[in-house]
Amino acid sequence: MQFVLAKLLVLLVTPANWIIAGLLLILIIRSKTGKKKTGIALLVFSLLVTNPWLYRMAVLSWQPNPVKIKGNYPAAILPGGLSGYDREGNGYFGQAADRFIQTANLFHEGVVNYIIVTGGNGHLERNYPPEATFLKEELIRNGVPANRILVDDKSRNTRENAIFTKLLADSMQFTSPCVLVTSAMHMRRCSLEFSNAGIRTIGLPCNYEVIHDRPSVADLLWPDLSLTDKWGRLIKEWIGFIVAKYR
Repeated sequence: MQFVLAKLLVLLVTPANWIIAGLLLILIIRSKTGKKKTGIALLVFSLLVTNPWLYRMAVLSWQPNPVKIKGNYPAAILPGGLSGYDREGNGYFGQAADRFIQTANLFHEGVVNYIIVTGGNGHLERNYPPEATFLKEELIRNGVPANRILVDDKSRNTRENAIFTKLLADSMQFTSPCVLVTSAMHMRRCSLEFSNAGIRTIGLPCNYEVIHDRPSVADLLWPDLSLTDKWGRLIKEWIGFIVAKYR
């Protein structure tokens, strides 16, 4: 049930859906005054959620700063959410593929001794193979020995990633912190869930949504419709962090 509710939450917090709801409300309202007020409110809201500067400031304040991992650790933990399958069952990498690259680098540089891949099928209506299966195959193709890869192919969300990873870490008697590799936007919530599960981690944030550069004035002020979806993912992280903190 919690898994289903989490999926519904994504729909509720996505500003694009709020805009659609506002447009429908305008059609339903009969009062001219009500239509006008709703239209103005919807316009203001749309300008706010498509403003690149506001989104940039929100993300930069949420993302942890980049770090460099040195030393030696038992394992790197690679949660799912960076790949998927097409309808023919072929695996492919998504926009978060930097997670995979950084994890493989840690192993090849001798920073970690094992890689824990955690991720099953996170879809409600699609019967795809576990994501961890594809990621393990790709790690092997990239020179990581199969006996150095530990797999959880049952977890469906971040909380379950942490719970099943804890079982794997305990079975290997890992006592030192592991390196948690995930997207910068996801790092705060992810590391909290792993801490709640009893796993000590050192975070390696990657796949940065926003970087500290010098964008032009037009880049900061011109409305960007794609931000309605990106705001949804950021709000989901905020809500998930609060739930994990006070669960």
